[in-house]
Amino acid sequence: MRLPGAVGCFGLFLAATLARAAADTSKPPASSGCVDCHLALEDARVTPPARAFADDVHARAGFTCAFCHGGDATQEDQGLAHDPRKGFRGRIEPREIPGLCARCHSDPSVMKQFNPSLRIDQLAEYRTSGHGKRLLQGDARVAHCASCHGAHGVLPVKDSRSAVSPARIAPTCNRCHGDAGLMAAYNLPSDVYAKYSRSVHFKARVEKGDLSAPTCNSCHGNHGAAPPQAGSVANVCGTCHAVFADQFKLSPHWEAFGEMGLPGCVTCHENHEILPATEAFLLPGPEGKCGSCHETGSAGAQAASTMRNDILLLRTEILGAREVLRRAAEAGMEVSRAEFELTKADDALTKARADVHLFRASAVHQPVVEGLAVARAAKAAGGRALAERGFRRRGLLVSLGLIVLSIVALALRIREGKNRAAAPH
Repeated sequence: MRLPGAVGCFGLFLAATLARAAADTSKPPASSGCVDCHLALEDARVTPPARAFADDVHARAGFTCAFCHGGDATQEDQGLAHDPRKGFRGRIEPREIPGLCARCHSDPSVMKQFNPSLRIDQLAEYRTSGHGKRLLQGDARVAHCASCHGAHGVLPVKDSRSAVSPARIAPTCNRCHGDAGLMAAYNLPSDVYAKYSRSVHFKARVEKGDLSAPTCNSCHGNHGAAPPQAGSVANVCGTCHAVFADQFKLSPHWEAFGEMGLPGCVTCHENHEILPATEAFLLPGPEGKCGSCHETGSAGAQAASTMRNDILLLRTEILGAREVLRRAAEAGMEVSRAEFELTKADDALTKARADVHLFRASAVHQPVVEGLAVARAAKAAGGRALAERGFRRRGLLVSLGLIVLSIVALALRIREGKNRAAAPH
């Protein structure tokens, strides 16, 4: 988005200023006067920002303090440096920050000089968010650009030290959303991060280091942050779980959930505290998920029970087959082909679990039948291998027995020969 008027003029001014700075390399950066003075003051209000600015992405790109704060950075006298006639402003009010950042970040002619891949519609997006709307209404407590990115120590998103890097975005959001007092003012829960930290998404991202696993902005967005509504939750989850989303749309629950106003996936899986899905979800009563809608003995409850029993049966058969093959392999028998075939049963189990989202017992039963055939065949192969091992052992014992008898007979024959030779003629 290109802002008219002042922003366009600012872009021309910025380009000319940076060009002059690049042309004259004999002079120190114009911001050094601000930084040097603020560092020397050892003032808790101004020294930490000056120290942080040294590593700021804007400082490295050639921007100076005056680009945001105005004034004259070339003057040593504080009164002249802070001259309001030259646009100086010390503390920038929260409501002004998005527009201030947008002077560059919404101007394509400016952004193309530094990072052409960056989007230039962040301000427009921000104004659609819950944060942006409240800020326009005068609520200065909501998050704005500096709340997340920082003000003077802004780092690239890809920098692991950045507060908005993939690994740190959730704790950054939690700075506000974990504040019980602040959230109470908006009637929002403050335990979202605590719940998220118990989820499968958190375990994948933090414990396994999978940065593609969802975090706050994966579902809520970045600058246009908003809570997914009931009608869009399935679409949000479906960006990663496409197969499940497609199956759910084919299930009888799709229309039923819509009519009841239920928020799709999170009805069963929760939204932040997403725990591993297990067969326990299909249990009747309060222990499972189905029991919250389907009464015990109803057609829905019976279908859930049938699906659960099928899945448990296949899992049990797979475990039994794997145990038999393990024993055969440890005994030295060749069962690698049977072990490979058994992976097809694992695939069938995975498919059966996925097909639960179709919410039809027949859909789950089909892959279970296929998996049972594979698992039982693998178990039989393992049984034959163990039987062959037993046969070989018995054959070996018989062979050893015959060898021992032959040795004994030979020893007796030799002894008998010696006795004859020693007898007097």
